[in-house]
Amino acid sequence: MLFPCLADKKDMTPTGASPTTEPRREDLLWIDLLRVIAMGCVVLTHVAADVITEWHVLPMGWWWTANLYDSSVRGAVAVFIMLSGALLLPKTEGILDFFRKRFGKILIPFLAWSLFYLLWRKHFYEPSLGPAEMFRRFTSDKVYFHLWFLYTLTGLYLITPVLRIWVARASKRALLYFLGLCFAVSFCLPFAETLTRLLGGPKFHLHVPLESWLGFTGYFVLGHFIRKYVSERAVPATRIFWCGSFWVCFFGNAWVCRQTGLFSPLFYDNLAPNVAVFAASFFILMKHASGTLEKWVVGEGRRAMALIAQASFGIYLIHPMFIDILNHGRWGFVLRSNASHPAFVIPFVAAVVYLFSLAAVFLIRKIPLVRRTV
Repeated sequence: MLFPCLADKKDMTPTGASPTTEPRREDLLWIDLLRVIAMGCVVLTHVAADVITEWHVLPMGWWWTANLYDSSVRGAVAVFIMLSGALLLPKTEGILDFFRKRFGKILIPFLAWSLFYLLWRKHFYEPSLGPAEMFRRFTSDKVYFHLWFLYTLTGLYLITPVLRIWVARASKRALLYFLGLCFAVSFCLPFAETLTRLLGGPKFHLHVPLESWLGFTGYFVLGHFIRKYVSERAVPATRIFWCGSFWVCFFGNAWVCRQTGLFSPLFYDNLAPNVAVFAASFFILMKHASGTLEKWVVGEGRRAMALIAQASFGIYLIHPMFIDILNHGRWGFVLRSNASHPAFVIPFVAAVVYLFSLAAVFLIRKIPLVRRTV
């Protein structure tokens, strides 16, 4: 489960508690806050793309500003995956129960939004797009740029029952070995290979056919590992890793672009080593901030945060539509992140897209025929 909003409330039982135990409020708080922040980061990343991809096309000051925003929010998808692992892997339930409870919550949105974005493409961009080509794109993950997430989600669902058995019996050392293997095979080796290719160095390729699969499974298990084993003593060092991975992304991506003369998303990739460190560090810091958060987020603010967090899956599915509407002036006006200086425009457009998407999710949930799509 990559979006914890797909969980039943009993999915949020703290590690070690029985499924019927009432979850601690601070657990729900940091989880909800992470979902709200991560979803905002996803929107900001997609809004900033119109500037960040225009290396040496727009003013360099604009590019550095967009790079600052983008480097600050990388790892949002990884955070969602880690949250899902932290919530799902400690649970014990039958395989049929697991699929019965959760696949309906992802299968309907998966099919509905894939069809929606295929029809969107046909109406606005590809009038000749026919049923056969639609089906081919659906089966090959070529529908819309953000829907790859649902394919990954489905894959992790399929292996969750097996992973549960393994993590329940695995020692801390075995989990560390697995996470180290994931980091080496899926993060470091592909990163080094791509970097040497971009810089024109000697080419090498160590073929590991499970690179991507192992990487996202690593995030999934990492969430469980952090929740179970990483104590508050790790927080001071984690702050250093978090800041360091940010600067690696910020300067590293600019360095690669300068070396190649082209925009390269190498340091932004979900499976880049610096992104893994950034996301894991943020996850740890938020987990151990729960005591402080409990004092500040109370009453109506707490209830509002829970509602927004529950809408995160729907916001993810629908927000590219609003970006497209605003970018192409489909409502009679254009609002793009490169319309003016991105220091102001990027966060403004991201906030507008987020609010439109949130309102749309609340509206869709009131319509009986389509409420299950979000």
